[in-house]
Amino acid sequence: MENAKEQAIRNAVASARMEGLHPTEKDIALIRDFINKKITREEFVASVLADVKEAS
Repeated sequence: MENAKEQAIRNAVASARMEGLHPTEKDIALIRDFINKKITREEFVASVLADVKEAS
C-alpha cells in the first residue's frame, strides 16, 4: 500500500493540473514540505503569495 502522504501530494498536483495549472518542481517541493509538516500553513500561504507577487 502506498504512503498516504505521497498520495496527498499526487492529488494536489492532479487538482492543480485539472485547473489548467502546471506545477513546477518548486511547487511540488512546497506541497511536500507542507504535507510533511516541515512548514506551517502560514508559511505555505506566504510562499505562494510571494510567488504570485513575483510573477506579476
